Order: sequence, then C-alpha cells, then structure tokens
Amino acid sequence: MSKSSIDRRKIARNLREVIDPELGVNIVDLGLVYNILCDDGRVVVEFTATTPGCPMRRFLQQQVEEKLAAIEEIDEYEARLVWEPEWNVDMIKKDVEFFAYPPPQQRA
Repeated sequence: MSKSSIDRRKIARNLREVIDPELGVNIVDLGLVYNILCDDGRVVVEFTATTPGCPMRRFLQQQVEEKLAAIEEIDEYEARLVWEPEWNVDMIKKDVEFFAYPPPQQRA
C-alpha cells in the first residue's frame, strides 16, 4: 500500500476503540474527532475533549496515539488536542448508546 493512500476509514475504525471513560462511548461517535489529515505517511488527528478541564484529556491523547501507532501504513502521527470549535452535545452521533451517564442536554 502506498504511504499516500492511508485509509481514513481505517483510522476512524481504530479511533472507535478509544472510549471516553466518563461517558462509556467511543470518541468518534461522541463527535470528539474533528479531522483526520493524511499526507504521505503522516497523519494528524485533531480531536477535542468534552470540556477544557476534562481530567481525561491526556488519557484520550495517549489512547489516540496508541491507535495511530498500531496502523502499519502510518510513518508519523500526531494527536492534536484542539479547542475550536467548542464541543457540545449536539455533536454526538444520533442513537448512541451510553454505557455510563449521558451528558446533560444543551439548552435551546
């Protein structure tokens, strides 16, 4: 496989194995992954946490890095924690099954 043809779907599938320990849902379905950028063997995943004060943000970053490292086609990777746009519950995929407590609904 060419280094330039890294399958973003494969990356997304691997990132679905990263579970937010507070909500019990993977970070892709929570809408925490904003971008998967691929260029010639290098991948940058831009993701966020539910709040800037989230105590699990470093844990999530380590988990994302582990999933990227496990993909053979990737030479270099970066798990970039970003805060824009600010995450909100409307970014959660519909019909997500929570194994922990769902976040409070955002006011209209």
